[in-house]
Amino acid sequence: MTTNHGVTHFADALEPGTRVGRWRVVEPLGVGGQGAVYRVEDTENPGDFHALKLALDARDGRAEREVELMRSRAAHPHVVGFHGCARWPDSGEGRLGLVMEWVPGQALDVWAETEGTTFRRLAGVGATVARTLGELHARGVLHRDLKPEHIVVRASDGQPVLLDFGVGWYEGAAPLTTGALPPATLYLLSPEAVRFLWSSAERPGTHYVFQPTDDLYALGVCLYRATTGHYPFSEWLPADVLQSAIVHVRPLEPARVNPRVPRALSDVIVRLLAKEPRERYPSGVVLHEALAAAARGEEAAWDAGIFEWEELPAEREGEKPERHLVRPPRPRPSWSSAPPVAVREQKRSHWPRSLVRAAAVLLVLMPVNRGAPVMPSIHVPEEEWATDVRLEPSASQNEQAPLPARNQKQAPCTEGLEVELSGACWLRLWQRPPDCPRQTVAFKGQCLLPVPKSRPVPTSVDGGVPEAR
Repeated sequence: MTTNHGVTHFADALEPGTRVGRWRVVEPLGVGGQGAVYRVEDTENPGDFHALKLALDARDGRAEREVELMRSRAAHPHVVGFHGCARWPDSGEGRLGLVMEWVPGQALDVWAETEGTTFRRLAGVGATVARTLGELHARGVLHRDLKPEHIVVRASDGQPVLLDFGVGWYEGAAPLTTGALPPATLYLLSPEAVRFLWSSAERPGTHYVFQPTDDLYALGVCLYRATTGHYPFSEWLPADVLQSAIVHVRPLEPARVNPRVPRALSDVIVRLLAKEPRERYPSGVVLHEALAAAARGEEAAWDAGIFEWEELPAEREGEKPERHLVRPPRPRPSWSSAPPVAVREQKRSHWPRSLVRAAAVLLVLMPVNRGAPVMPSIHVPEEEWATDVRLEPSASQNEQAPLPARNQKQAPCTEGLEVELSGACWLRLWQRPPDCPRQTVAFKGQCLLPVPKSRPVPTSVDGGVPEAR
């Protein structure tokens, strides 16, 4: 597993010094949907460190399936190595733990935002991940939860290593979840997975069959994040809005979000994020060839840093000036197809409020063109259906409302103190454009500061409940 910026403490974490079989807990690293992760030391070989992923529930069959997967089927030079099992607190009936290779390094998104990382190096890492996925897919293995923190760039040699196959699947494995989708990270789901989720209510008991193209779509999202500093669609959007965006909104090309991105790399990522699987790369092998070919480009942009850096003056005389990454503004996507049209029906249950809300917020996502735009036709639903649609202050026709920032507090906002806009909370500052401070946005003659979220939502959620359509 990978090193973190700091130790993350969580409820019921094992204290340092706790023995789990032959392994001594050094520090807790974090907790996910199925397991808690620790850095541990081999008591029989002091100084030999590994990572222990301990199941949260002794009855969870996913841990056994992950052991089977990691022991043989997923064994690969670019997949974290498996070293054995242990149980706690009882060696016979306790929670199952997987002991894995310790991989000092950085998650893909953190590595991409390190000064000195170039597009050529990033394309090489992406190509290696693509080839690794292709070889796993050929064995019948799917990752199913690929995200930047599950791709670690090893510090020793700069090679990528895939982590966390907790929801991975292999050909012949028995399904362990009852929902339409297995546990998943919503903002990394493919459009076809979201469409299946929407239709699953009419087909009870059906399960989405993940395909290699789902993993490759997720890799496209990871590369988009690495090249732009943002996800194609903000992970902090409400679930119903995010699902609708994944299906109906075309993300802005990486080269338009971050002009430093080489056009060839941007085009590869755009194809990876196509709404239809048949329009993407058919396999990891083909994607590897496309990324490798793109990275052979001779343009100077390939050897430039991914992001711009600025030097801030030192606060005290004699101190070294600090350098800060300049992240491009959050992208504003555009329509790839018309959103669902709410038609007046006798049976109102066909169009839940969440759909009306999603359509309204998707209008805010849409960029304003300088010319006369051709707008998708959207019929206004019955008034009583739209009582929960609130976009205050509403965006004028000539000014684009800002999208929420990462880790920003979502509505409802504190009355009398915060402003609700685009479904998120903002503070009005006394400054006025064009003198807005950094980290703020200018909108309707005001400088708005994003209100930070008190604590982040879990990154992995159960995608099996089609409640947000």
